[in-house]
Amino acid sequence: MSIKTNVFMTRLLSLLIILITSFAFTTNAQIDSTSTRDKSPNMEEIRDFADSRKYDKLMKRYEKNDPTMSVSEYRQLYFGYVFQPEYKPYKKSDYTRSISTLYYKEHLSRMECDSIIKYAEMSLKDDPFNLQQMNYLIYAYKTKKKHNLARHWQNRLNNVLRAILSTGSGESKETAWHVINIGHEYALINFMSPNYIVDRHEFIEPHFDHIILKQLSKQLPEGFYFNIKYMLDDFDRSGK
Repeated sequence: MSIKTNVFMTRLLSLLIILITSFAFTTNAQIDSTSTRDKSPNMEEIRDFADSRKYDKLMKRYEKNDPTMSVSEYRQLYFGYVFQPEYKPYKKSDYTRSISTLYYKEHLSRMECDSIIKYAEMSLKDDPFNLQQMNYLIYAYKTKKKHNLARHWQNRLNNVLRAILSTGSGESKETAWHVINIGHEYALINFMSPNYIVDRHEFIEPHFDHIILKQLSKQLPEGFYFNIKYMLDDFDRSGK
């Protein structure tokens, strides 16, 4: 089986899991797709930053939910993560498997919320940019009426999504949004508008995903483009 076939099959499995389980709990937040757009990340500069002690210091600020962090700093942190040994975009957390059945429930008890909080936080220690787990965490905290903690995580989630939005408009391959995990494509679309419903996706050589939306009205865009080069590079390096 060729490397490209392996990549396709691995990504297809990831897509199926995301489409089945992703964002069963949705927050009320929406991300403005017309936010100020910057440019594609300069990965050479980000690599230098990611290899320095400054990255660790910035990560500590991120983990403390420092409100003074700028979108530029979120960009450095988010894209710098691809140069960390912990970056494994296709890895499935054992913690999420422990409570996967809870993701399908419409109503959760306080004990079930506690389980989601426990395992979501453990999962986020393994993957600090797991937007799906952030969303579950927000839902669980809101259900328990712990609104300050819900806002804490909502702020983090929103800022990571803004960092992605700052890389382009998503309207073409040239202006594609850069992501470091396939689940972040669906997270961004989900939070931009409740009217954006994914119809299908297509992979475009050499490293683009085109997410096509259901055309519920003429005002909706056809779809969005994502640059997934960092995921494919990691797959090539690891060979799996």
